[in-house]
Amino acid sequence: MKFPTTTAQTRPNNLGFRGWAYAGRYGIERYLYTLQRITGLGVLLYLPMHIYVTGHKLDEASWNWIMGLISRLGPYGEFMVFAGAVFHGLNGIRLLFTELGYLLTKPSRPVYPFTNAALRQRPVIYVMFLLVAAIVAYGAYELFPFAYR
Repeated sequence: MKFPTTTAQTRPNNLGFRGWAYAGRYGIERYLYTLQRITGLGVLLYLPMHIYVTGHKLDEASWNWIMGLISRLGPYGEFMVFAGAVFHGLNGIRLLFTELGYLLTKPSRPVYPFTNAALRQRPVIYVMFLLVAAIVAYGAYELFPFAYR
């Protein structure tokens, strides 16, 4: 018995960087995944610089030069690293629960009306956003000098 051969109908992936950052018809989960990648790269690039500066025994002139450069940049760079690390950590916990299956629906037959796993994830996403906003706001309060203190 001969079986008919089928070829997969595929389109070439010629989106480039746009395909990495553009979520297309996907929802907020895809954008959170892209932000997870970006914040992970930011923290990864910051870590070697931090280890180099704090780990080397620099003479006083070199140390003062590096600290002067950092102080000219202001606390904004530190705040960006802090905000990125907070988002990366809390979104990573959300992704961990999703990968372990706690935020997915139980498998069922595809009968209309279809169930969507995103409906279980959305409340957790909103709670994660609130936690990130609260922690980053507290970090901004502690890091930046405000007039009412």
